[in-house]
Amino acid sequence: MTTPSGETPSPPITEGERRGLLDAVSVIPDPRNPHGVRYPLAALLTVAVCAVLAGASSFAAIADWLYDLDEA
Repeated sequence: MTTPSGETPSPPITEGERRGLLDAVSVIPDPRNPHGVRYPLAALLTVAVCAVLAGASSFAAIADWLYDLDEA
């Protein structure tokens, strides 16, 4: 299968690759005040990285990308 530009699409990201990204961002210290923190920093950074790789270029676009994901 090829894309309209004639390139072969990338294979889907595997669970091991997802885990690698999460592990990489997990070592970043969280500078936020613990009061009021709702989500782990590693999860937020992982979502942001994936959204930007998918083409998101603003905070609003990252949020839109997240809301468009399937439940799984």
